[in-house]
Amino acid sequence: MKLFYKNKNVLVTGGTGLIGIQLVNRLVELKSRVTVVSLDKNIKLPKNVKFIRSDLRIFENCLKLTKNIDYVFHLAGIKGSPQMAMKKPYQFMTPMLMFNVNMLEASRINNVKRFLYTSSIGVYDPKKIMKEDNVWKTFPSKNDWYAGWAKRIGELNVQACQIFTKKIITTIVRPANVFGPHDNFDTKSAMVIPALISKFIKSKTGIVKVLGDGSNVRDFIYSSDVARAMLLVMHKKPKFPINIGSGKGVSIKKVVRIINKYFGNNYKLLWNKKYSGGDKRRVLDISRLKKLGFKHEMNFDNAICQTIKWFKQNRHKKIEKYISFSKL
Repeated sequence: MKLFYKNKNVLVTGGTGLIGIQLVNRLVELKSRVTVVSLDKNIKLPKNVKFIRSDLRIFENCLKLTKNIDYVFHLAGIKGSPQMAMKKPYQFMTPMLMFNVNMLEASRINNVKRFLYTSSIGVYDPKKIMKEDNVWKTFPSKNDWYAGWAKRIGELNVQACQIFTKKIITTIVRPANVFGPHDNFDTKSAMVIPALISKFIKSKTGIVKVLGDGSNVRDFIYSSDVARAMLLVMHKKPKFPINIGSGKGVSIKKVVRIINKYFGNNYKLLWNKKYSGGDKRRVLDISRLKKLGFKHEMNFDNAICQTIKWFKQNRHKKIEKYISFSKL
């Protein structure tokens, strides 16, 4: 795989985000010539990485970005929880659809060799076993309706492009609930693990309020493992979508217990049992990923501890994350 990436011009959209930074670091190790595009500010990247602040909603920007690029990892998306997407669906869907169409068409025009599209676990109906081929037999969850459809439309666009031309090889990945350093830790818009970590650290009373009763089950995966899986998928170029997760269900109650244990079990927990907490279970089947030869590196408990340590060390740094919900 090292030779596949060595001296290749690689563009990572959303390369300053949760998965993007991990992916960029690994590409640098593989001797790729990396360009990162994002709307974030004050992000530290490796010395040899080229950073471009650009809006992917503008097609001309995408044309410039993809010129002379070999591989595109399209990770750019909208930061926010499913709840935030449900409250402000237009601010979520509109830029997502524009990002995807513009980047794929620009890549096709500029003869990019390979294009990886980052979809989501949100495309699935949680009532079914989350196997890749089951997606189009159902609808996305009502709790993830707009985000799920935005990602599904993106997938269709990628598949349509592959039918239209064989010059660009496209692949689709569907990550589960990703967490780790460089995540969005804003309790108003963050996903469950960073939101909980932030609540614990910012609590001044020793009390942490948790939405739901903790029984909801999710498939969590550490960001560095997702980056490694993406590199593998791009290299192997499967003709079908690939789920990227742990393949194991973890309850929110267990997540809270691990975080509280990290802090010496010194926090009192108040569970808001009136809140449903969304879908009861969302776990991916990762048989295809395993067949590609992928193995996880990070233990779940250790991954949460590493994420807490990172946030404690970096929470006061001036990193300006672009939140589209407040811009459109």
